[in-house]
Amino acid sequence: MTIRVKISQLNQKSWLLHVTLLLCLSLNSKALVSNDSTKKANSIIIPVILRSPETSWAFGIAASISFKTSQPHDLLTRTSSIQTIAFYTAKGQNVQAIDATVYFPKEHFIYGNQIAHSYFPDKFWGMGPYTQNKNKEAYTFEQFYFFPRLSRKIRKNFFAGIIYEYQNVFKIDYLKGGTFDTSAFYGKTKYSVSGLGFSSTYDNRNDSFWPTKGILVESLLDKFDKIIGSDYNFIKWTLDFRSFFRLIGNTVIATQVYNYSTFGKTPLRDQATLGGARNMRGIYDGRFRDNNSISLIVEYRVPLFWRFGICTFGDIGNVYNKPKDLSAPLKYSFGGGLRVALLKKDQLNIRLDYGYYTNRNQGLYLNIGECF
Repeated sequence: MTIRVKISQLNQKSWLLHVTLLLCLSLNSKALVSNDSTKKANSIIIPVILRSPETSWAFGIAASISFKTSQPHDLLTRTSSIQTIAFYTAKGQNVQAIDATVYFPKEHFIYGNQIAHSYFPDKFWGMGPYTQNKNKEAYTFEQFYFFPRLSRKIRKNFFAGIIYEYQNVFKIDYLKGGTFDTSAFYGKTKYSVSGLGFSSTYDNRNDSFWPTKGILVESLLDKFDKIIGSDYNFIKWTLDFRSFFRLIGNTVIATQVYNYSTFGKTPLRDQATLGGARNMRGIYDGRFRDNNSISLIVEYRVPLFWRFGICTFGDIGNVYNKPKDLSAPLKYSFGGGLRVALLKKDQLNIRLDYGYYTNRNQGLYLNIGECF
């Protein structure tokens, strides 16, 4: 499962950050994993226990349904999925999120939607690529996020569509007179943003969960404006380029170049960041923050035996306000991890990764679905 809510919507690009412990119970139990060939659907329900320095103990549940909208002989249509998680912590924090991607027959249309609510503490070090560890400060936000999108096939492997993005940050608490209060940025008080835009995607990957060949190039351009109910006027553009190459046997080299750019009065929770379970693992998501970011991730994925596999990775990137800021020292992280297939046929994996940035910035991540 890969809940693809971005850092600007939850506390991190994926909803589990720096997880110290997550326990998946009875993965092969019929009560938790269902594979019904007559309904062309697989379902998983996973109780989770997790702990992190920010949350203390947390308890929740994750679920996933994967299915085909077409007949078995339709090889052009990939597997659709609806994924959800909810967890609550001993400190009263909570996150609930749903991510759905539906591939209609022969992929003439693709529909996606993300819905999330979160009440979560975060950390703030200031703005830009030069922030210091000593400036770290806690703050808390609560918000609702809604992101539907619909794409139509224009030609083979190429899709274009419309997107809508809504975010309501209805609570922000921070220390008066501290780093957060004295730094210059928009979105220090409650606000909402609403944006319409366009998407274009080229995707010839052979699988959506565990691709072994092909590329994905996706561009999203979103305009937030007061005319459609936004408190801030700004533009957001993201470019996601992924490539997958099969090497010896079933081993795979996977790469991702990710660019996130904003223009205008961009509020805090829509700014670009580095780090988290779906970007530069080992860096706290938000350790570096600005209006723009760019990163490169390279992974080497190796299936082992039965349901097990391993992965090694290296990441490099930075945040910046203006292009001249790219002269700042690049940030990098590296690490590796274990994979355990929940759905062997669809290669939907539990992902346990350890990422290292510095002695004070490293993390253990346990998630469902690949980083990208």
